[in-house]
Amino acid sequence: MARRSWRNFDYLLFVALLILSAYGVTMIYSATINTLGLGNPVQRQIIYVLAGTALLLVTASVDYRLLDIFQHPIRLLPPLLLGLAGVGLTITGRLQEMEAGTQPALDSLQADLPVMVVGFLLMAVVFVLDRTWIEELDLALSRWLLSLTLVLLAAATYFLVIRSPILSTPSVMPFLIVAGLAAIYLLDCLTLRFTDTLRNPLYVLVLALLGIVFLIGQVSGGSQRWLAAGAVQPSELSKIMMVIVLAKLLAEHEEGDSQLKMIVTSLGVIAVPMLLIYLQPDLGTALTLGAIWLSMIWLAGIRSRYLLLLVAGAIGALPLLWLNMEDYMRERLLLFINPAGDPDSYFNVHQALVSIGSGGWTGKGLTHGTQSQLHFLRVRHTDFIFAVTAEELGFLGALAMIALLFFLLWRILRIAERSRDSFGRLLAAGVAGLIFFQGVINVGMNLGLMPVTGIPLPFVSYGGSSFLTLMLGLGLVESVAIRHKKLEFD
Repeated sequence: MARRSWRNFDYLLFVALLILSAYGVTMIYSATINTLGLGNPVQRQIIYVLAGTALLLVTASVDYRLLDIFQHPIRLLPPLLLGLAGVGLTITGRLQEMEAGTQPALDSLQADLPVMVVGFLLMAVVFVLDRTWIEELDLALSRWLLSLTLVLLAAATYFLVIRSPILSTPSVMPFLIVAGLAAIYLLDCLTLRFTDTLRNPLYVLVLALLGIVFLIGQVSGGSQRWLAAGAVQPSELSKIMMVIVLAKLLAEHEEGDSQLKMIVTSLGVIAVPMLLIYLQPDLGTALTLGAIWLSMIWLAGIRSRYLLLLVAGAIGALPLLWLNMEDYMRERLLLFINPAGDPDSYFNVHQALVSIGSGGWTGKGLTHGTQSQLHFLRVRHTDFIFAVTAEELGFLGALAMIALLFFLLWRILRIAERSRDSFGRLLAAGVAGLIFFQGVINVGMNLGLMPVTGIPLPFVSYGGSSFLTLMLGLGLVESVAIRHKKLEFD
């Protein structure tokens, strides 16, 4: 039986993946051969490739349907997580005040302990109320009205707190935090019941990993994204974990009567980790999660009118997003719209275009690119490795790289089509959406067609967390392939 299953392993996808990974190692070698201060990135990337290959094979050998074990609902998780969120928000606020020198360290934290305990008690009260009578209520006709009321009430409360000199004081703010979370929990139990998704242990693990970054994460380059001395980037791992969470959620609701409810619930599920990642700040990874969600609901069969509604909502939210962006994010977008406005900041994009244009059909030869070897092109082994490829291997070499990526996507979508269940199909769709979005954004950035972001080129750019995450995703895809629909009797 096991031998027959491995016959269904997609060896064409696996071979194409190894070729693309070797392509990446070669280009990293060429991009860093004369660069000091990087250590030995080629050796590290080879280790990532070997470790990723082993990870892929091990993941493929495990039945993907066993992922349900890690998502078995636990009722106590919502109040526990919301109570911990109150603790985290309170501590984070106090730490910021200590850094600013406005509050003494130990005294403030000790004074907040009773508030944190009260927060957990409030969550427990709401949980008991929900178990005893709220779940039995039939509010189907008024649910959306109550939801709208919740949104308006939250907005009014926010502006009241911000503008009130009394309510915004440090002594009152912890009470508002725990009381506000409890009120949101209670109103949600009465309306959309979005907090029911917090019963999923895997989803809670994603939120916990992203949340703990704000407390003990390492700061580098102005962003707080890493754990374990920079060895682990939770936002990268969250991509695949959210693919799994969304696949289960959408598979369970795919045959339901209300497609709009499925869209709203899944959007709420993905919006929370997107917000946490955006606050690190990391706009590129946050948008990647959005692309994963969009690809999965598309394959789940979203109707055209709902898609148009999503597009209209996204356009309407642009002014709010613009106002809340970090300054460097606005600068990158303005630079994309008007490159002549800041020639110094546009320098690297210009050098990338020069590199791509000077490569011709066959390129200047490996390690012979002038822009890359003379270091005119920065971050050439990560974000701009496509430009190095186009300069040294030419149009044909860059086209071969893109062709390998699209071949991978074709094989993944073929596996999704042949999947035996909706869960496997949506798993493969999420991985395909991840690879497609990252590939398009990275190549578009190198060509000056997209704003500059930190999104790597899949399987080619240097990096451990990103590469291993993608290999884990392809391992899940291969697990689906091994267990696809059988035409013969076992």
